Amino acid sequence: MDKKIIVPGDWTEYLADFSSRNSGRRARFEVFANGRVAEEDEEAVFDQILADGDIVTVKRINNAEGQNIPLSAEVPGVRGIAVQADSDGSDNTIEFMNGNGDLTVLHFESLVDGSS
Repeated sequence: MDKKIIVPGDWTEYLADFSSRNSGRRARFEVFANGRVAEEDEEAVFDQILADGDIVTVKRINNAEGQNIPLSAEVPGVRGIAVQADSDGSDNTIEFMNGNGDLTVLHFESLVDGSS
């Protein structure tokens, strides 16, 4: 699986393209911080990612029971963004690293085997 580092000057344009090609895919968060790992139990449907300076906002939709509840998560202090591809070249994860080295990862449902 290839990992691509996104240059800060390209974040806005890259995230718009990334959002367009991944909208509607199931996705869940995993956070690596302070030597611990926290993982979401449930997935939501990806909507879009926006960057405003060093704050990244990930928008998803929880459509459990057909309710379509919008979810928004801010990742502050982002210093790096990387994307990892699945074996077919589709986006598998997008990673956000802050200045402390904490890593927030958004995992997408695989287009190859359906797992995430």
